Amino acid sequence: MNFYGVVTDLESKKYIAEAENLISNKGLSAPRFWYYSITIIIIAVSLKIKIGFIGAVFIQSFLNLLAILFFHKSLKLIFKQSSLNPFIIICIIITFSPYSSWNVFLFTESIFYSSILVLISTIFYHNYNKKTSNTLAVIFALTITILSRPLGVLFIPAVLFYFYTNLSQRLKFIILPVAIFGAGVLFYITNIVFTTTTDATITLSAKQGCVVCGIIPVKEPQLILLKDGSPMQQLSYYISHNFFHFLLLAVQRGKAFFFIIRPYYSTAHNFFILMFIIPLYTLSIISFVKQKEKKYRPVFYFMFISVATFAIAVILQCDDYHNRFILGLFPFFLIFSAKAIA
Repeated sequence: MNFYGVVTDLESKKYIAEAENLISNKGLSAPRFWYYSITIIIIAVSLKIKIGFIGAVFIQSFLNLLAILFFHKSLKLIFKQSSLNPFIIICIIITFSPYSSWNVFLFTESIFYSSILVLISTIFYHNYNKKTSNTLAVIFALTITILSRPLGVLFIPAVLFYFYTNLSQRLKFIILPVAIFGAGVLFYITNIVFTTTTDATITLSAKQGCVVCGIIPVKEPQLILLKDGSPMQQLSYYISHNFFHFLLLAVQRGKAFFFIIRPYYSTAHNFFILMFIIPLYTLSIISFVKQKEKKYRPVFYFMFISVATFAIAVILQCDDYHNRFILGLFPFFLIFSAKAIA
């Protein structure tokens, strides 16, 4: 349902219901909703102070504007010789409707995309000025990203590797216990999300043979699955006992993730997408090869590992119907491309 242009149906219903629970002092209905809590709190505050769903969208859009301005300012650190590149990147982000249109949805994507912009911006500032305050800013931004959507945990490996590249040889051993802790957080949140979700399990997409989440083939595959155990145990069991099925889905999901074309889009629409992303990926690959500026490399590694981690997560589960998973990384590809020609 559209409420004066605000999308309040589909996933929005979950967050609206949780916001109403907060207002009535019932709390969140399940622990997993803490990892969507920022959007829920925004909706709750908007309802509480009587500015409604339009007010919630205004808050989302305002926060997105602040994130974009911060992102633009941070881009100047890696494009010191040209102010044109940051300006073009920001213009593309604002005008690319598949990315920017999420601000009018009461989903978590608006806040999640904004938090990613803030996270990469804090990485830029830390990379070029390693003050304690900038280190704390990166940790804070990562926390906000995790609380905006569970997918935020996928940035943990990239952040840890980024810090690792910035440590001296004497101090690099410190990252090992931190990495173990980060893996524990990732494991814990994954288990929390899948054990408190009533309409899905970690192996549901495999059992259904889904490439895109929710789109079920006519004939479901016959698989050997573990019924008990933690979600991560069930996923590991599925892969080890159905490897060729997993491998086939992995290739299809990877293709769906990166090329973002869909059989339910028109031919013209898919053609337009390919004409846009093929040059983007081509320049990104050139950027991977063309690593001239040593100072930029830790930032590049952060973005590259983030993309790889999201791709692996999609391969293990399924891709989103509206390409929401890769869209959050859209600014990274713009930076890759701009660095290739800078």
